[in-house]
Amino acid sequence: MINNHPCTFQSECVSLYNCIDGICTHKNFFPPTFPELIGMLSIAIFTGFASLAGIGGGGVVVSLMTMFFNYSQKEALLGVFLPIFGAALGNFLNLAQQLDPQTKTPVVKIRSAIVACPAMIIGSMVGLILNKILPAFFLISILQYFLFLSCQKFYKTALKEWKNENQRKLTQNSVEIPILNKLQEEQTLQGASLKENIDLIVAIGVIVVTVLLGFFLRGSPNVESIIGISYCGFFYWIITLGLVVVLYYYFEYIFDRFQKEELKPLKKECLRDSFKAGIFNGFGLGGGMILIPMYLGMGFTTIQSTGTSSFNVLLSSFQVAAQVIILGYMGTLQAFSLFTMTVVGCYLSSSYIFNNLKKRDRLSLIMWGLVGFVIFAMVNLAIQFIQKWSHNGYQISELFAFQSIC
Repeated sequence: MINNHPCTFQSECVSLYNCIDGICTHKNFFPPTFPELIGMLSIAIFTGFASLAGIGGGGVVVSLMTMFFNYSQKEALLGVFLPIFGAALGNFLNLAQQLDPQTKTPVVKIRSAIVACPAMIIGSMVGLILNKILPAFFLISILQYFLFLSCQKFYKTALKEWKNENQRKLTQNSVEIPILNKLQEEQTLQGASLKENIDLIVAIGVIVVTVLLGFFLRGSPNVESIIGISYCGFFYWIITLGLVVVLYYYFEYIFDRFQKEELKPLKKECLRDSFKAGIFNGFGLGGGMILIPMYLGMGFTTIQSTGTSSFNVLLSSFQVAAQVIILGYMGTLQAFSLFTMTVVGCYLSSSYIFNNLKKRDRLSLIMWGLVGFVIFAMVNLAIQFIQKWSHNGYQISELFAFQSIC
């Protein structure tokens, strides 16, 4: 766990922190305090809805972690991937068993989600670099622009789905689905053959192992390379470039492997949008803002788009969560507790929300929730930007100053 300031007595530590070995360290979750119980309930409810909407919701979860668990901003930013990963897993366990009420096909298109992963990881690597070196004004402008475009897309889709639901309620009959599903029919994971399940597991495993191996080979500011490469040195960038090349060719392979012949014209669009989603992820907002419009353009229904995007959140958050634990940023017991409680809580909350919306034929509310989240993200980004600028004395030069890549 990342520690705070040194201490001699317990009174020198803030609430929920204990003086251990001369360092103020956050307490374990057990036994939980009342604020921690309220915090877990709040995180479970929010992440249940956020996962259904196909996003991680990291910005809000960070706020909840600092509010109820008294984490510092730095601790929350690193630990947030544990509840995001747990929520994504809990939501997947729910949605993997569900069928779209309109098309009667699986909600989660696992193969399509896997196809997007390699390009998304490349985008995340680029996004992290841009996030570090770009001037604050350029970065906030890019984010606000793409958030605005995503908000427009989500609003139009939500309004269209809402009108369709109202029409169905008036006629008491199902209307014809306006969006045709161009992608191949996919079986649920439970109903697929053993060979198909093994293919999916191997594809996911290769992606995860490739990224983690590249990470340990090149090292980081906090962890030395296992082969002794200096951080930001020549071979560091050679390995980074090699990782990008491997992931690109893996994207080419799995696109042809998992998709049908008629989908080949969509390869460039899938590569482009998955890469853009990765850049968004590197900026700290998650890739769902880009992936959901991409899946809608492919012909998925609203719930299929958000469900498939949530599976991408599961894969991407797992890699970061694993690194947080491996690098020792969070204690194993505390990480396991936070992860387990979020999995259970999100599974129950997402099941309840999904089944109730499905029963009332109001799945469009998930898309309306996305509209609200994007608006919140835009406002929150603007507020944080102004606050940070004010701390620097409103210096114009700070807005356009490039930072060192290393």
